Amino acid sequence: MKGPDVGLRAKLSRDLLAKALRGERVEDRALATQAIGRTVRDLELTDDERRFAAQLFDHLSRDVCEEVRRALAVTLRASPNLPRAIATRLIADVDSIAVPVLSDSPVVTDDDLIEVLRSRASAKIRAIASRGEVSERLSGAVISFGDGPSVAALAANDGALISEVDAGRLVKLALNDDLIREAALSRQDMPQALAASLIDRQVDAAEQRLAPETPLASSITLATRSRARASWSSETWGASALQAYVDALIDRDGLDEAVMARAAGQGDWRFLQLALAKLSGVSASKAGLMAFDPKPFGLLALCKRAGLSDAARALIVVSANAFRDFERRNAPVERRRFQQMMVERIATHPDAAKHEALWLDWLDDALTPKAVA
Repeated sequence: MKGPDVGLRAKLSRDLLAKALRGERVEDRALATQAIGRTVRDLELTDDERRFAAQLFDHLSRDVCEEVRRALAVTLRASPNLPRAIATRLIADVDSIAVPVLSDSPVVTDDDLIEVLRSRASAKIRAIASRGEVSERLSGAVISFGDGPSVAALAANDGALISEVDAGRLVKLALNDDLIREAALSRQDMPQALAASLIDRQVDAAEQRLAPETPLASSITLATRSRARASWSSETWGASALQAYVDALIDRDGLDEAVMARAAGQGDWRFLQLALAKLSGVSASKAGLMAFDPKPFGLLALCKRAGLSDAARALIVVSANAFRDFERRNAPVERRRFQQMMVERIATHPDAAKHEALWLDWLDDALTPKAVA
C-alpha cells in the first residue's frame, strides 16, 4: 500500500516542482506550472494527494507574475482537481487569468460567480454568460449586471436556462440592441408570445422614427411589421413551438393575410399550414392534405375559409405549386432562390396584371419588379 502523496509525487519530479516554485526565470516557472497542471487535471486523487495539490496550487496562484498564474488557470480551467478556494482566487484576478476558469470550471458555485458579476467586469461577465450550463438564477444575474454583449452572449447560449420573467426582461433590453435582439430571436426556448412581442416592439421603434401622418410612412411600417412577423419563424422549431408562435400572433391580431402571403412567398409552408388550419378551423393534418393536393381546389377553399382575399389566395396557390416542384426534385433551395422562382411564376400567372404590384410588395425588398423583366 502506497504512503501519503506517493502516487502524485511520483508523477511530479523534484526538478519540475523546484522550477515551478523557485525558478528564477518567469518562463521556466510558467512552463513548469503548465506541466504540473496538465499532469494533475485528469487524475483521480486520494485525500492526501488532494491536500498536497491544494498546497502546491496555493503557492502557484500567488506567484507575482501573471504568466505563472495564467498557466495554472488555463491548464486547470475545466478540472475538478482545482480546489474551489484557488478557483475563487483566480476568478478575482485579471481578465486573462479569470476568464478561462469562469468559462469552464466545475468547482465554482453560482454564489462565487454572482460575486464576480457584481464587479460588472465585461470580459468576466461574458465568460460566465457563455458557460456550458447556466442556471436560471445565474442568468437573471447576468441580465441584471451585464452589458449588451454579455446579455447577447447569454441569449445565444443554449445551455443557459432563462425563466419566462427574465425572457421578458431580454425583450425589453433587445429593443435598442441589435445583438441582443438577434440572439434572443434565435433561442429555441424563447416563449413564442414574447418573441412576437419582441418583433412588434422592434417595428414600433422603427415606426416612431417615421412621420406617422404621411401615407408613405404608414405603408412602410405596415409592410415592415408583416415582413418581420413572416420572416422570423424558424425551420428548426418543433411543431409545438411553431403553433405557439401562430397562436401568439392571433392573440395580438397579428396574423393577417400580408403575413401569410409573405410566408408563402418565402416557402415557409410549415408556418403557413398551421396558420391556415387555425384561421379556417380545421386540423393541421387536414390543412396539410388540402394544401398539397395537386389540384388547387382544396387549397383555395382553405384560404377562402380563412378569410383571405382573392390576391392572397392566388399567391398562395402559386407558392404551393412552386414548393411542390422543389419537393419533387428533392432539391433544397435557399429562400432568395425560391423568391426568384416565385417572381418568375408571378410574371406568367393569368392574374399577373391584376395583382402583380401587390404580390411583389409581399415578397422581400431584395426583389424588385425589375426581376420580372
